[in-house]
Amino acid sequence: MSAPARVFHHGPKPVSLIEFRDALEAVCLPRFPTVRFARPRRVALAVSGGVDSMAMAFLFSSLFKTHRALKIADNPAESAFGIIVDHQLREGSGAEASSVAQELKRFGMKAVIKPLNWRDVRRDGMDPASLPNLEGVARTMRYQMLGLTCRYLQATSLFFAHHRDDHYETVLMRLLAGHGYRGLQGIRAANAIPECYELHGVYKSGLLDDQMQRHPFLSFKPPNKEMKRLRMILRNDFHDEPWSHIKTYLGINDMSAQFPGHITRDIDPRVPYLTPLNCEDGGVHIYRPLLEFDKDRLIATCEANGVRWFEDHTNTDPTLTTRNALRHMARSYKLPEALQKPAILALSQRAKQRAKFEEAEAHRLLVREAVIQDFDPNAGTLLIELPSFQTSATRTRRLFAAARDEARKPRRRAIAAIAVRKLVEFVTPYLHSPPLANLDNVVDRLFPELSSSPDGEIPKAFSIAGVVFEPVLGPQSTRWFLSRAPYKSNQPLPERKLPGYLNYKLLSAADGFRGPQVRHGHWRSWKMAKIWDGRFWIRVSACVPARFHIRPLLPQFARQFRLALPQKERGRFERILKYYAPGKVRYSLPALYSVEAGKGADAATPALTLLALPSLGIHIPGLERWVKYEARYKNVDVSLLGLKRRGGERPVVGYRSRSSRSRRVRTRRLANHMGIRDRA
Repeated sequence: MSAPARVFHHGPKPVSLIEFRDALEAVCLPRFPTVRFARPRRVALAVSGGVDSMAMAFLFSSLFKTHRALKIADNPAESAFGIIVDHQLREGSGAEASSVAQELKRFGMKAVIKPLNWRDVRRDGMDPASLPNLEGVARTMRYQMLGLTCRYLQATSLFFAHHRDDHYETVLMRLLAGHGYRGLQGIRAANAIPECYELHGVYKSGLLDDQMQRHPFLSFKPPNKEMKRLRMILRNDFHDEPWSHIKTYLGINDMSAQFPGHITRDIDPRVPYLTPLNCEDGGVHIYRPLLEFDKDRLIATCEANGVRWFEDHTNTDPTLTTRNALRHMARSYKLPEALQKPAILALSQRAKQRAKFEEAEAHRLLVREAVIQDFDPNAGTLLIELPSFQTSATRTRRLFAAARDEARKPRRRAIAAIAVRKLVEFVTPYLHSPPLANLDNVVDRLFPELSSSPDGEIPKAFSIAGVVFEPVLGPQSTRWFLSRAPYKSNQPLPERKLPGYLNYKLLSAADGFRGPQVRHGHWRSWKMAKIWDGRFWIRVSACVPARFHIRPLLPQFARQFRLALPQKERGRFERILKYYAPGKVRYSLPALYSVEAGKGADAATPALTLLALPSLGIHIPGLERWVKYEARYKNVDVSLLGLKRRGGERPVVGYRSRSSRSRRVRTRRLANHMGIRDRA
């Protein structure tokens, strides 16, 4: 039901459009700084019908009417679209969703209702409301429905109406649960959409497909006016050069200059060249512009403008969830001053600042020292050379140097753990990064100088989060080779199934590749790309209704695949495996198999035939006439790639390479004053 019509005469003031616009600019930071021009786009709002979401929808509708040239995340925006998710878990939810849609249309905003489908749960004879993990299942389904709707609407920005009271309750819950300062940051103002990790074009993917369109929404080239100005400037400098060459000099035709995610590789004449895979980017991003506003101000906004909202009675039941219990306790009782909203929000702000500084320092460490020496997206491997936190010999002779080193060690360990996690994210197949607490042993292995008991043992290989760290010993330093850990025998292999007919014969195992028996006259459209092993996005198109599976390269199929290649291609294939995928790394590569019905006694077991290695671009001869494939790597931090180590002696992390003469004089005088003899 709608809330009573009450007016705040001396209470909180409504949220103004200027305040809301400033909050948008503070939260919606540009994701792609190189974007020069973008087509106007729509944004999506997650509207639940509560007072917070209805206030946000009204503010957006008024903002678009007032400010026509509005930019959100550096993209011109012209309209907003409300998405109403009907959970269908209580009576009257459908009618309430329709009422919310009518209210949105009343002040000029388009809306769509998306009911959740509980058919699979009801098919098993279960009531969705009786599920033990109902809250988690409903959250996953809601985010996936929102992500799919945003992909259909081509909206890359999704807005939620979380406010300051929600932020306070979240931090208080985590404080009572015993979280550290990183967990006390509370609700993030912006992040990638969760629970949609396997949906292409929704979670950190889809930008490459957008750039392949004739008229992409995101344009990474200068606008026409700037192009005309560049022609006039370069006309006198390039008399004999055609405009196509000038565009090449400007990087306009170069794909690496157009959008992030394009990896370049240095040409080495000793090894065969392998075109690096593009890395995915894009997807739907979530923004929360109301985190700096209290709920009372949102209520005042709705009442001052005559906007209806709808209350959910389950949010007031203190016995239903922990959040409801805390909300009831905060309203009914006077909490200690340390647990009240101002103190908790200040605590969250300090935790957020500390975590932000540590993340920035770890990023600067990886960039300044050029830790990543080589990244191969085709095999998913990384070669790194870590810096040293060891104090130099001249530094240790200074006064209180050992005490200062010991006091700085906890912070340095935190920076090292964050840096290691950034490196692990390049290779790990896991969807979530490992917690920093799980990286203590890794920091001891990679940075012995930060260990409590440093030893002089030879570095040994180890694994963490599905990544193997193998030491590469050198005369001056030790480098580490990161690769996908071998698959465990007690766990199923990662597999992706593509639809098709099982009884359609594509290959003959005895006579080699023959092609299909009947060829269709047209190619089927590309299948939606699927992520395999958490690392590779792969999609397939075929002109035959065969069935395909994506599995790792299995040793029992490798020999037959090698013999099917021509002699020249076979030698190149061996060299590629030796250089790019040595040892067991090759058996973690994705492979495309055709699936055919079994024969005789093995009729129940489908027969597999290896067709191609998509990440390496190698396939059986003639396959391109019947099957096309495309592989890309997952989203990575490309700002850490392509860096060169500084020349000369590598400085010690955390110290300057030299100290001034006046500082040395002051140190010597202080030592003499305290009776300590200078040994320098």
